[in-house]
Amino acid sequence: MFTKKASVYFALATILLVLGLVLQDWQLAALVLPIASLFFLSNTRGLPESVRIRLNHQVIPRDSFGEEDIHVRIEMSNETESTLGNVEVHELIPDAIKLEKGAAQIRMQLKALEEQDIQLVFASPIRGHYSIGPLVLRARDPFELYLVEVKVDSEVLSVMPRPERIRGAELRPRHLGPWPGIIPARTLGPGMEFYSMRGYIPGDDPKRINWKASAKHRRLITNETEAERVTDVMVVLDTDVTFYEPAEAELFERGVRAAASLASLLLKQGNRVGVILQGEERGVVAPAFGKRHERNILFLLAAARPGRAVIPTDYVVALLARLLLPARAQIVIISSLVDSTLVGGIRGLVAAGYSVLVLSPSPKNPARFESESEEVAYRMLMLERANTLIALEKICGVSQWPEGIPLSVILSKVRHVRSMIRV
Repeated sequence: MFTKKASVYFALATILLVLGLVLQDWQLAALVLPIASLFFLSNTRGLPESVRIRLNHQVIPRDSFGEEDIHVRIEMSNETESTLGNVEVHELIPDAIKLEKGAAQIRMQLKALEEQDIQLVFASPIRGHYSIGPLVLRARDPFELYLVEVKVDSEVLSVMPRPERIRGAELRPRHLGPWPGIIPARTLGPGMEFYSMRGYIPGDDPKRINWKASAKHRRLITNETEAERVTDVMVVLDTDVTFYEPAEAELFERGVRAAASLASLLLKQGNRVGVILQGEERGVVAPAFGKRHERNILFLLAAARPGRAVIPTDYVVALLARLLLPARAQIVIISSLVDSTLVGGIRGLVAAGYSVLVLSPSPKNPARFESESEEVAYRMLMLERANTLIALEKICGVSQWPEGIPLSVILSKVRHVRSMIRV
């Protein structure tokens, strides 16, 4: 392949030759000879007739929680039996990433049949998806008239939110699956919670005998436990955090961590879990089981960005819940409750039989305001939020989450509300 330099020289030679012939000026036409000599030397002493280069790059690790250095390993091999003296390697790195070791652009020489490894190292960036690459290798002749280019597609580095260790909230959905879990099923079966007592039947586990009751009734009495099952859960992350700009980033990241932590815990407990990302950026992971599914959820949350939704949150949640969840399943909504219309959507879900839990990260009051009007606007917004909380507390479980309080502490205090809405 010709370089731009070669194209310019070729065009110049063509113009000189045509002008020389048209004007019958042989001295002008003779100026083509130096350019032709340059092309001749480039063909004889430049790149070999066939150039074979093997190129690869690898991001290690590709999935990160932001607590480790990221390594980019570049492997190249000259499979040509000639030295390539003018080689340029360029790895495209996002501006948000600052290299601590190595360089994204390198000029080097590759000897015949030589293999080389290059390492780039940088600290893990903040949560998000980053495209590393594409990786491009260009080999030129000494006169830079001919070019061979090898390209490898980019790889995606995903910096995901790390799920926190939490004990979890007490969920009480009406819909339960057939598999054993930790959610009380209000029926007899294997479990930890006491349900009732009955007379001993041969074959009962001796560990279940209530010796105190047996002594009182002068016959063997066996404890029965409440069955525990799994359920279907949809975690909804509302990305609208337009309270007060200096506090929005912390408030939003807290919501993302809560979504990741709840989804991870519920999956480990055996539940079928899905996630809805609702805001300016939208995304859905349908409910499913397993470790691989947890990675899909964290991958979605890595791309989450704060922003106000174009489509109303109550409409999206109600529509997707009915499409993706069985009736009477569990919905967990993580929202700063800026949008008061969310109350109507939750009321509709509760009326349809869904069990709803709202977790609301609370904004920290600003130390100072830029103007009096700004303070008034903030106070009015907080008053609206307080009214929304009061309305929600009457129809579903609600928990406020102030800054600095562990999520486990907040979830342990969740109390289920017996809604007045007729189901």
